[in-house]
Amino acid sequence: MDIVDIYIETGNFHEAVRQSGLPTHIAHLELIKSGCLKIQDKIQYGSRGAKLGGLAEEEFQRLVPDAVDANKYFQKNNPVYDFYLDGLTIDVKYSSLRNDKSIKNGWGINVRGKQDFIVAFLEKEKGAELDDYFCLCIPMSFVTQKKLSFTKQNAYFKEFKIEPEELHPILKEYASLKKEGFI
Repeated sequence: MDIVDIYIETGNFHEAVRQSGLPTHIAHLELIKSGCLKIQDKIQYGSRGAKLGGLAEEEFQRLVPDAVDANKYFQKNNPVYDFYLDGLTIDVKYSSLRNDKSIKNGWGINVRGKQDFIVAFLEKEKGAELDDYFCLCIPMSFVTQKKLSFTKQNAYFKEFKIEPEELHPILKEYASLKKEGFI
């Protein structure tokens, strides 16, 4: 039986590895490629980047509980967006605070696809991860490039930074405008 089939049947990474007989890293790679790893598995077993991305998706789901997880219900490893809310498609991103050659005291995310919104969780201080973050809610109509860089002085940061508790009502308002044909 295939590792993906076993994982889907058992819902347990360790049990799927045991039953398949595959080495853990091979099984993990196969499950990543298939897109069927649950958010919780990304957090528990993935790379640091996958873990933080999974935690950002989990935080988004906590803030917007009626959003549908597109990776879980629509298409495994959906390449376009992570969540669907009343007609809106939303891609969730995470970035650690960076201070390197490309970004001085800022953040960077890749933006691809035809989603309606990017919701970015940006670590406030080095090492804080999602314990303390900034939240940006960016309509794709304002995005013109495939990579976005942010600093606190950046227009994207200043204009699209919101409080986490504002995320759900803002997205619901945009969803209602989309239903009415304004978007």
